[in-house]
Amino acid sequence: MTAPTASGARAQLRWLVAAGEGRSLLAAAAAHFCLLCGYYMLRSLRESLALDAGRSQFANLFSITLVATLLVLPGYWWVVARVPRRWLFPATYTGVIVVFIVFAWGIQANPGSPLVAGGYFITVTTFNLFIVSVFWSVMADVWRSNSAKRLFGFIAAGGSLGALAGPAFNALFVQRLGLPVVILAACGMLFVAILLGTRAQRTRAAEDREYVVDPSIAVGGRALDDLKRLLTSRYLLTLALVLVVGQIVAAFVYNEQARVVEAAFADREARAALFAQLDFGVSALSLLLQLFVVGWLTARGSLKLSLSIVPALLCVSYVMLAIVPTASMLLLTQVLRRTTDYGLSKPTREMLFTVLNPESKFKSKSLIDTVLQRGSDSLGNWIYVLVSGLGLAGIAWLSAGTCLLLVAATLWLGRVFEKQETDAEPLPLPARQANQA
Repeated sequence: MTAPTASGARAQLRWLVAAGEGRSLLAAAAAHFCLLCGYYMLRSLRESLALDAGRSQFANLFSITLVATLLVLPGYWWVVARVPRRWLFPATYTGVIVVFIVFAWGIQANPGSPLVAGGYFITVTTFNLFIVSVFWSVMADVWRSNSAKRLFGFIAAGGSLGALAGPAFNALFVQRLGLPVVILAACGMLFVAILLGTRAQRTRAAEDREYVVDPSIAVGGRALDDLKRLLTSRYLLTLALVLVVGQIVAAFVYNEQARVVEAAFADREARAALFAQLDFGVSALSLLLQLFVVGWLTARGSLKLSLSIVPALLCVSYVMLAIVPTASMLLLTQVLRRTTDYGLSKPTREMLFTVLNPESKFKSKSLIDTVLQRGSDSLGNWIYVLVSGLGLAGIAWLSAGTCLLLVAATLWLGRVFEKQETDAEPLPLPARQANQA
């Protein structure tokens, strides 16, 4: 396959980006760059510190994370219902920055502490979902579905560039600067993401006044209504099922990866450097998918194809892992899983929310992205305890079979999305509108 040329990339941009979309697209992609750059600087440290807390504690750490997520979510809903949209980025990210500044001090004062390491793991794993969820909620709120199909790949690509820069920074400097300094640098990137994300939101509102809700207006609504919609909407329930099952399978591979790395590397900084290198590779491959595949596949092909191709590819990779159950093949499978998830599945999954009503975009979405995702993480880690005796090959066969279920579910979601694009009302209807219909 011939590598895309610079002129080819420019031609694709001209075809996908309509007049009046450039400034907001650039600001959104830049905000996503800073957000994921800061997060991935924190994330590769999390993987290393998790082993300080003890690999045997993974299931407990994910269970505590689920409890923490349940405690944080009502506060997030309260903010979303009352704070104007234009203040959602500052309101969400500022508290996160303060918390990690405290952790930088704690790691400096208590190096190697299992308690601090476990607390860091729980905090990163809790808050990363909220900061990413609010970013994509705002993007789904300000872009039409037809624009999202063309442009969300590029916005995701900005994040992948950040996900490249963060691990690259850690791989080069973490052993030289130490963990506390890297955490402070990551906080700086999150602060810049606040400025750029707010800029993207306001610019898009000015570009498309006929569609975008005024950013000075809060989302409003009651959390109970959104819970009812989630429980009664086949669309939302299927979307949640795809996320939950995918996370459970991912937990199996995550634990196997940790087992392999722990056996091969005893030094904390060396483990952090390895995880940074893996993150760098995943982000580089994801970037190619986002730039040259997502927009073309969804706009000229179909969203259901973009969604279903990921579990189909993973099914093949797990079969290969079952046949060749080695450490190298395991790491290769993990890279493929994360690459297709971030590079193709993530931006297309976010497009599914553009046909929802505003309350569901922020609240039902946040419930799926946080509590259900963390709950499935915890469930996956406990299930792993039960199935670990199957060995790597047995777990791979189990994962391959599960991916076949995901293929069917994603095909159905894509069909419903494409039908809903032509309907006048967002899906599902707000409770008060549904009663009138």
